[in-house]
Amino acid sequence: MSDHAGEARRGPGQWVAAPERAVLDSLPELNHFCLQVLAEQAHVGCSHAAVLKIAQDWLALDTAARRRAAAHPVLLFDAGLSDPRRWQWLDPAQVHDVPPETYGAVFTVSQAIAASEMVFVYAWSLARRHPVHARLALGMHPLCVRWITEHSVLAAHQMGARLWMWLRPRWLNTPVFWDELLQAAAEGGAAHLQARMQGVRLLAAEAATALRSSGYEEPD
Repeated sequence: MSDHAGEARRGPGQWVAAPERAVLDSLPELNHFCLQVLAEQAHVGCSHAAVLKIAQDWLALDTAARRRAAAHPVLLFDAGLSDPRRWQWLDPAQVHDVPPETYGAVFTVSQAIAASEMVFVYAWSLARRHPVHARLALGMHPLCVRWITEHSVLAAHQMGARLWMWLRPRWLNTPVFWDELLQAAAEGGAAHLQARMQGVRLLAAEAATALRSSGYEEPD
């Protein structure tokens, strides 16, 4: 997210401490696992053409290029963490209730449940310890940051198991992003760095739009 080791940009003139290396290193591993699950989904079949294209291009990469693609500063998969409307049902008394909508599941393979559990636990950990970075790397809405941290890690794991249908690749409606990311991963170098920053910009723009549409105002 930043060229400064140990720092992350929050806003003009504002710098906050970045997560420790172990936390940052977990994100590429999570991206890699989710992309592998995506490839498995493509193998068994998927009606979403963009999903099949991403999986095909991912599988065409060699091992080093796959590592580069996964080593992205943002989570390449969305789990509904930017949309507070999905979380209005969630409070300590309702954590085990059935969520109101499924939001059109992309995955059907069983591994998607494990991927979702990992995403939710990672989101919980990051939101608890580094809430600003949770917004930068995961696109988490501030209300989602607050709500998920009101629960235990076990509850976060259970959320992931029950809300796996929310998991999907980001920017499915922007296939050029995935084309450029995976091609740049194959090339490496400056092209790869540029593709990484494009993801950061897209997520930042989406987060800003989500804040405006929800009417949320940052506390002073």
